[in-house]
Amino acid sequence: MIKFSKIAIAAAIATAFSVSAHAAPISVTTPNGTVSGITSFDWAPSPVLAQGGNTAFARLANGINDGVLGTNLTTAGTPLVGNAFTVYSQGRLNLFQDGTGAATSGLWTGAGSTAGKYEVTFELAYTEIVGAASTFPTNQAFFDFAAVQTTNYFRIYVQDLDAGGAVASNYASGLGFSDGTMVFEGVVAPAASQAGVFSNFSTGAGIVPLGSDGDASNGVSPFSANPSVTGSGSTPIIDLLTVVPTTYDLSFWNGQLIEFLISNINQNLPFTSVDPSATFIGGSIVPNIGAVNGGTTFVPGTGLVAAGPDILFQTDPNGPVQQRVPEPGTLALAGLALGALSLARRRKA
Repeated sequence: MIKFSKIAIAAAIATAFSVSAHAAPISVTTPNGTVSGITSFDWAPSPVLAQGGNTAFARLANGINDGVLGTNLTTAGTPLVGNAFTVYSQGRLNLFQDGTGAATSGLWTGAGSTAGKYEVTFELAYTEIVGAASTFPTNQAFFDFAAVQTTNYFRIYVQDLDAGGAVASNYASGLGFSDGTMVFEGVVAPAASQAGVFSNFSTGAGIVPLGSDGDASNGVSPFSANPSVTGSGSTPIIDLLTVVPTTYDLSFWNGQLIEFLISNINQNLPFTSVDPSATFIGGSIVPNIGAVNGGTTFVPGTGLVAAGPDILFQTDPNGPVQQRVPEPGTLALAGLALGALSLARRRKA
């Protein structure tokens, strides 16, 4: 793995490829070979934890606003303000969209034997605010990225499942998402094209089990039978390249990424196609959803009370990607820059 500073990336990769270059599908080198022609990473349905999100909503509904600034402007031209919480998610890659090459068939997607397979997984975290909350006729909230991010990262790992001691990811346990080689680390941010668009979530009627994918071979989450509110929502595109990544492994990425997004982020309760994770971030975070996931109760004299501080939900993201490809006349510059990166790697070794 190569860890670069932002200056090293800007000076070496960007200089080489920014002159007379054009965008193109990306190519990656996996443990089983090269996959080329990739236009999008299609991540499998994934669990998400809003740590402190249910409490943040209840407090705002009670008129308690901590005044934490969001990043987008409301229709009145002012930032949304509200109560902060942390979003965590983890998942595995289901498909390289438009990807060609033998390595595509070797990608493990959570079913069958892991023999001869590899997997690509992610972990993410960022700070969000709930800036608007209503309780009639149902609970509904609007969210925004916090202007000051206290926790924020997006990491991609690649693991050869034939390697000794390799453990495949497991949604029910929440483990195995960060035990591969980290090939990318950057930060999460609102996509510039989506400025002024906020995410939302609203609950429906009735209480049902939180749910799972129904496949016993994937394990059984300890939360799957817990009561949960029903609900749905969506989040606009988030951008993973708003700032230069701090970790960028050139043995995996065969070029400079110029677009890396997560889009089509629909939020759903109950879970229908993946088990809710028992833990997040290598087992360090255990959800506390209380008696009813996402549940709230009105207590006279107190106001709205959250059943538990956290809420679990399911999402199914996709990730459009592009890389920058130099024109023939700039290949010499690219060679010089990559040579500089090679020297940097030797110095850090």
